[in-house]
Amino acid sequence: MKKVFIALFTGVLVFSLFSCGSDKPAESLDDLKEKYSDKEFKDCDEFIEAAEEMMDVYFKTIDKAIDGDEDAEKDVEEFEDFLEDFDEQAEKFEDECPEKFEEFEEKFEKKMDEYMDKIMELYGLNDDYDDEWEDEWDEEWDEEMTDEEWEELLSEMEEMTDEEWAELEAELEAELEEIE
Repeated sequence: MKKVFIALFTGVLVFSLFSCGSDKPAESLDDLKEKYSDKEFKDCDEFIEAAEEMMDVYFKTIDKAIDGDEDAEKDVEEFEDFLEDFDEQAEKFEDECPEKFEEFEEKFEKKMDEYMDKIMELYGLNDDYDDEWEDEWDEEWDEEMTDEEWEELLSEMEEMTDEEWAELEAELEAELEEIE
C-alpha cells in the first residue's frame, strides 16, 4: 500500500510541480498559489527549484496537520488539485531534462518514506489499525474453528460450483451492506 501511495503521489508531484518566482520562499499553499498561479516556467532549473520549494511547503503542512492545525489538514487535501494545473509543463520539462527530474524524484521519494507514517495517519490508513484488525480476525477465527472444521470447509469450497460461489458472494455482500 505504501509503495502504491508513494508512486502515485510522486507521479502527481513530478508531473505537477513548478518553479520559483520570488526571493521569499512560500510558507503555505496560499503562498504557493499566489506565487505560481498561471506561471509559465522558462526552463527546467526554474521548474525544479519551485518543485523543491513545493516539497518543503508540503512536508511543513503535513507537520502542522499532524499537530492538529485544521487549516493545514485542508491544505494537504488541496495540494493535489493545485498541482494538476502544472501537469503539461512538468511533462515538457521532464522530457527536456530527465536526469534532473530523476534526481528530484529520488529526493522526494526519500522524504516521502520519512513522512509516510504521518501521511497514513492523516488519511486514516495507519498500519496499526490494519494490524489490530488482522490480529482480532485471527483470534476470532482461531477460537471458532478447529483444524478439522477448517479442513472440512476447504474441502467443501473445492467442490463448489460457479453458481454456488455466486450465491455465496451475494450472501456476503448482503451481510456487508447490513453492517454498513
